[in-house]
Amino acid sequence: MTPDLVALEPGATTPISIVVVNKGTEADRFEMEIDGIDAEWKAVPVGVFGVDAGETHSEKVFFKPPRASESLAGNYPFVVRLRSLVSGESKTVQGVAQVKPFHHLSMEVDPKKGFISPTRKQNVFDVTLVNLGNTEHTLQLLGNDPEDACAYEFDQEQVTIGAGQQRDVELVADPVKKPIFASGRLIGFTVTGRSVSTPSVGVSAQAQLEQRPLVTPTSIAVLVLLGLLFSAWFLMMPKPPTITFGVTPQKAMRGDTVTINWNAEHAKRIVIRAGDQEIYDGTELQKQMAYQVTTPGVIRFVAEASDGERKHEETQQVTVGTPAPIPPPQITSLDANPKRVKLGEPFVMKYSLSDSVSEAVLEPTGEAIDRVLNEREITPTRSGEIKYTLVAKNSAGEVARKSFTVFVRDESDARILDFHPSAKVVPANDGHVTLTWQVVNAVRLEIKVEGSRTDVVTPTTGSQDYVITGKTTFTLTATDSKGRKATAQTTVTMEPPAVPSSTGITSTATGTEAGGAGTETTGGTAGATTTTGGTATTGTATGTGTTGGHR
Repeated sequence: MTPDLVALEPGATTPISIVVVNKGTEADRFEMEIDGIDAEWKAVPVGVFGVDAGETHSEKVFFKPPRASESLAGNYPFVVRLRSLVSGESKTVQGVAQVKPFHHLSMEVDPKKGFISPTRKQNVFDVTLVNLGNTEHTLQLLGNDPEDACAYEFDQEQVTIGAGQQRDVELVADPVKKPIFASGRLIGFTVTGRSVSTPSVGVSAQAQLEQRPLVTPTSIAVLVLLGLLFSAWFLMMPKPPTITFGVTPQKAMRGDTVTINWNAEHAKRIVIRAGDQEIYDGTELQKQMAYQVTTPGVIRFVAEASDGERKHEETQQVTVGTPAPIPPPQITSLDANPKRVKLGEPFVMKYSLSDSVSEAVLEPTGEAIDRVLNEREITPTRSGEIKYTLVAKNSAGEVARKSFTVFVRDESDARILDFHPSAKVVPANDGHVTLTWQVVNAVRLEIKVEGSRTDVVTPTTGSQDYVITGKTTFTLTATDSKGRKATAQTTVTMEPPAVPSSTGITSTATGTEAGGAGTETTGGTAGATTTTGGTATTGTATGTGTTGGHR
């Protein structure tokens, strides 16, 4: 092997020559393997090769450790193993793969901008260090700015970071001078980390600190301006209170709600009266409120604004009438079609409401019902017997109720389209019967043989042979993806054995079968059975046999 000490640069491919000398008298084939090196680091283009007798052969292998922190710098012993595929003889040679170090450090400072003032400060920064190289470094941390305006304090001045690791260090940046009266300034600083063992390896990041004084020239100018404005306001004479006032609508019915709104200025107290009743007393200069009129006639509303010494009033009038009697709510008709549905299928609720109904709700769903449409499609969300109640109200709050019941069944999605035997009656001396089926939407299909076993069969279309020894019922069970089942049954009988006789006799055999789903017909020499809609009908066939002999 050339060389036996291999220097590897992470991310680069390094070839190694393996020289094989065949000192035998016959050509040989060799298998080459490399042990001790990660499979992702090595590549053996030709794992098996041939060498003629007495010849020297050279093969290349390639090493390429990834340029990542997982490829730690250091020495990795390895073994090249050659095995003769003819004689089985094995030879090994050792080497050392030396992974060279590479350096890649990263630094982030958060937040990028802080601030400090006599009343508040945010001058604590998080310094995040990440070692993306393949060697460990101990970093000396420093902070500086061009003007040396700040002092920098780390919770750890030296930090050791292994390959692929991340460390967080807290930094406090504090201005050296903190004047009370000055202009604000922005201090840009740099955080540097340099390797103690390898000074040429370093990393840095930048951030800013805004220094805010207690008082700035701009703030002093603002305070002076505010003082002048306050003095001007103080010297001004107070204005009398005023109020604009409105009530809508001007005509209403007893029980209706009117809207009162006002907008007052230079007032300390607002009072609103409706007739002799005081309905508001407060300090809100602008407001809108609702008021229900309950007395028929003319109501005089008065709004009064005052500042403690002077008052200002505005009036409005509302004419209140007596409304006509409201008829009680009526549900004139309510029905559902159909009243038996499958879970997930809708039904139509048909209804009719009187004109006095102002709102209607269907319970238990809580759905609001349009009183004009007269129809509503509803989809049940559960199975079983569900009682629905239509609740109708008029504007006076009177309630009428009417209910109906819908039966919801949770049927299986699986459908058995066909399930029949090759014969309903089989001969006594031959019990063979073939079952044939056709099923859709099933994930599992089983055939249960009465008193015997259960077979799992193809859940689509198929057939299966059975041998029976007597009357046997077969049950086909189809299961859908939700575990719901659908079943079908068929029964196969056997002819009774013939009764031997030395003279001519008449024998009668009768076949009987219980009714099942659908229409099935069973025929045979001994008898026939016809089943229609679950009713069994028994047929009788008569045969005559004669036995004779001659000498």
